[in-house]
Amino acid sequence: MEKDYQERDSYKKIVESATALFSTKGYRGTTIKDITAGAGLAVGTFYLYFKSKHELYADIMENFARGLQKHLDGCGAGIEDVVERQVQYIISFIRYAFENPACYNLIFESLYIDKKLFFDYYHKYAMRYVPFIAKSPDMSKEINPAVWSYISMGIGNFLGFKVIAEDDCSEEQLKIIEDTIRKILEEGIRVD
Repeated sequence: MEKDYQERDSYKKIVESATALFSTKGYRGTTIKDITAGAGLAVGTFYLYFKSKHELYADIMENFARGLQKHLDGCGAGIEDVVERQVQYIISFIRYAFENPACYNLIFESLYIDKKLFFDYYHKYAMRYVPFIAKSPDMSKEINPAVWSYISMGIGNFLGFKVIAEDDCSEEQLKIIEDTIRKILEEGIRVD
């Protein structure tokens, strides 16, 4: 849903105001009037860009997904080893989630606002990595690339929760997480 007016100041103000309000007051607790007041704009300005609050929410989700993907692509660029690439993606996601804790509020609230929006967000995100995983010579042919992508995404999500819940994104904490993920991905969890 890339819009040609995303560079306009009014659009940005609406999106920033809505993102902050959705993150703190929730979708249902936020009105269009709240959003435009927070943006310092008249209510009518909202309708120049969006037909509804739901359309704005979907736009914010898509922008967030695009921004996160751009961030992660930069972190994984040039890493061919599938394990090391996944480790770096997960660590990068954890850092991003810690620095942007509102992302969890927005994503998970979408489950109750529009299940399709929630599931589409995760499905698109997971499927984006399937071609890389499928062609990786390091990946066992017995592992389904789509299933692996969802597993990896789940690992990142819940480790992000851990770091936010403990309010600890120190380098020491990240090193422990990184080493543990790498060991599990390379060796598995079975004790001989």
